[in-house]
Amino acid sequence: MLAAMLYSWYASMITGPELVLTHALGYQYLSGFMIGMGVGGVVGASTLGVAMFSLVAPEGYLMEFTAIVPVVNCISNLGTISVYLKHANWALCWRMWPWILGGIVIGTGLLPLLPETHLRRLTSVIYACVLAQRIYEKYNEFKAGKEDDNATPEAAKQSIATYYQQTWVMASVAVLCGVITVVTNNSGPIFNIYLLACGLDMDQFVASRSVLMAGKNVAKVVARITAGGLSWPVFLHGVQVGCMSFIGIQVAKPIKRRISTEFYMYFTWCVLACTAIKMWN
Repeated sequence: MLAAMLYSWYASMITGPELVLTHALGYQYLSGFMIGMGVGGVVGASTLGVAMFSLVAPEGYLMEFTAIVPVVNCISNLGTISVYLKHANWALCWRMWPWILGGIVIGTGLLPLLPETHLRRLTSVIYACVLAQRIYEKYNEFKAGKEDDNATPEAAKQSIATYYQQTWVMASVAVLCGVITVVTNNSGPIFNIYLLACGLDMDQFVASRSVLMAGKNVAKVVARITAGGLSWPVFLHGVQVGCMSFIGIQVAKPIKRRISTEFYMYFTWCVLACTAIKMWN
């Protein structure tokens, strides 16, 4: 009893970046598990896991709590790559990586310039725009199918995939994801929307996303350490939380086999909508 009281007192005295070492630990480890399930192919789990770090952060400590998210993501992405490496679309990954790194550089420069409230609302607007764009495209696809009896869903999907793999579209999405991943650690929904629109199947999607995310998060961790926003104790704490993702990846395997890309897309739309509303408020 005395030890528990002393620990509670000690935890209440911790402020600054080290607050993340003691605050809402149960939710943090649950987030690590959910991120593992998400990168392993369970729709929405990773987004909710990442968002949980923002939701449990005390007011004024958002940046301190989101600082460990790249570390957790690195562990989970590397674990997923080890399982699905042969399915990755390496050509697409190599094309996107330089642009993502450019976005990370821009986001790192913007981070100290924007207040926390502005960061949340900027992300909310971006999510809403991405969602509106995909719903509009889906509407046009449905409308074309009604007007042209010879149009097939496969032809429509191929047309959309060709559009999204254009260099200027790919570069725009990659830079945007790089910026968002630095300022809010929640670029996952946009990556999901883009990769699915490129016509990847579930194994290709899971593998390619993990390859992109691993490179992106390694760069983010280096950027955070260089900028002084990630101390050694917080880094080690992120590794510990990230180890929970290995359990989530294994749990996700049988679930992923039963999920279609179409269902994943619609569920991601719902996650985008909910997150956009939550981040605005």
